[in-house]
Amino acid sequence: MSETPAAETIRIVQLYPRELGVTGDRGNVRALETRLQRAGHDVEVLHAGIGDPTPESPDAIVIGNGPLSAMRIVADDLRARRDELARALQDDVPVLAVGGGAELLSAGVTLLDGEVLDGLGLLPFRVERTRERRVGYIIAETADGPLIGFEDHASTWRLDDGAQPYGTVRAGKGSFPHAGGTGEAVRAGSAFATNVQGPVLPLNPRFADAILSMVVDRRGLHYATGDAHAALDELAAGARAAIEKNVDGEVFTYMQV
Repeated sequence: MSETPAAETIRIVQLYPRELGVTGDRGNVRALETRLQRAGHDVEVLHAGIGDPTPESPDAIVIGNGPLSAMRIVADDLRARRDELARALQDDVPVLAVGGGAELLSAGVTLLDGEVLDGLGLLPFRVERTRERRVGYIIAETADGPLIGFEDHASTWRLDDGAQPYGTVRAGKGSFPHAGGTGEAVRAGSAFATNVQGPVLPLNPRFADAILSMVVDRRGLHYATGDAHAALDELAAGARAAIEKNVDGEVFTYMQV
């Protein structure tokens, strides 16, 4: 375990940035870090790779996306951290898990040949890999506004009873059946799992702020956006508008793999 941080420092931990960081996942960490700093908070970002100790007292944990080969590489090391991750979730530490990282935290992944890659069982869904790759822009309606980004995955998530779909897909394919259509992103306590890339948080400031509100509330601190966030939000709004404008003409596809 690493040294305990100063009382007012907010700690963001990214797991396996080398192996599970192929879709801009460092951008998700940077978004959390920058928005906290512009709200006046001290922030420390730590990385834990294979064989590294899990940093103590995390205030947020990010685990990113990677191909099946990378998932296999980190799987045993991640399983060794299961108790620490379970305690973090029990303590309401916010966790953002994207793509392959989210699937490793699930109950398990059934591969095309029938092999099952066991997950940690910390998130309430199971994964079925498919031959149809879902590629394109995605927009899902959530309580925190439209969740916008890019999806590129070949899997269907099967949610357990009691799992909370975070978004209902308006454009794109999504990750799981939901409400007669499809859903995207799952919330389980303080954890969010999604296949939205982009990276997702810089494109979706309200989603980032929803996570950060959980971070600071848990610490008894205060988080509020202001003028310092305006430029970030303006850039995000421009990118989101461009995606929404193009969605009507976008052909969302399944690609055979």
